[in-house]
Amino acid sequence: MVEPAPSAAPPTPVTPPNWTPITATTKRGFATASLALGVWGILVFWWYPLGLFLAATGLLLGLISVALGIRAGKQGEHLAAWGVVFSSVGIGLALGVYRFVQYAFEGSMTGTLFDQ
Repeated sequence: MVEPAPSAAPPTPVTPPNWTPITATTKRGFATASLALGVWGILVFWWYPLGLFLAATGLLLGLISVALGIRAGKQGEHLAAWGVVFSSVGIGLALGVYRFVQYAFEGSMTGTLFDQ
């Protein structure tokens, strides 16, 4: 007769060392700030130095948060990943509009684009 295998004990949750609600909130704040700065970078992308700076800061915070594996939100949503996406779009829009204005109105790189 074969004896049934003993059932395994349920795994015990392992908490990281020095994990307090304050450190958890601070880490989630990086991801949330990344998303907020990415959205603001998109909203003011036409305001060249400010929009680019906001989006670049959001991208930096988002990449740090993604690298550290920090999630935010009540259900553990990837706010940092969305922050990276929005920040990248904001940087692309800011640089694209800046280059368009540079080409169209200042005539650099193309010489006389709109000259008669």
